[in-house]
Amino acid sequence: MDMHPSFIEEFHQIYSEISSKKAIFRTIGTLKELRENAAYWVEGVITDVEIDQEFCYLACRICGKRIEEVDAKRWCLHCQEFTFTKIYRYNIEIVVADETDSVKMILWNKASQKLLGEPAEDVLSVYGDTARVMPDDISSKILGKGGLFEVIVSSQQQHVDSLNVSRLTIDDEIKDVYTMRNYPAPCESTT
Repeated sequence: MDMHPSFIEEFHQIYSEISSKKAIFRTIGTLKELRENAAYWVEGVITDVEIDQEFCYLACRICGKRIEEVDAKRWCLHCQEFTFTKIYRYNIEIVVADETDSVKMILWNKASQKLLGEPAEDVLSVYGDTARVMPDDISSKILGKGGLFEVIVSSQQQHVDSLNVSRLTIDDEIKDVYTMRNYPAPCESTT
């Protein structure tokens, strides 16, 4: 698969952040206790994939949100418009673990596409666009993969049931930079 230009740009952004030590790393155990609005990176391994739920959905071409089929037409509640194009986006729930704990994370379209290496439309072209439950061979591609996950923690959260992944990297080059830069232990403050 050729790298999409946006993935190449994101690679350089992440590489720059991590190599300059601007990224803030935390353990999963520490993340569950934080109550401040911020983005944090966590190093972990995918230990489980939610396969009984939809892993992709029909999306609005304008806003990217889920659309409903009404009388054989596609209606976006957010845009208040009908759409005629079929666009599919990922929504994959995974469990990521580190040496301290584990947590459910939600991979939206861009992160999922980066992890799987192909857009949702391509996956559905193989399995049919009615396949909503993740096929076993797709989940087996994900299980056991290690990476760096950037998650958003909100002060509004009373407790952390799941975290949204804003960016991820499974690139060995970036993981090596993280290891070589001698970051402070993830639970220590970086300020």
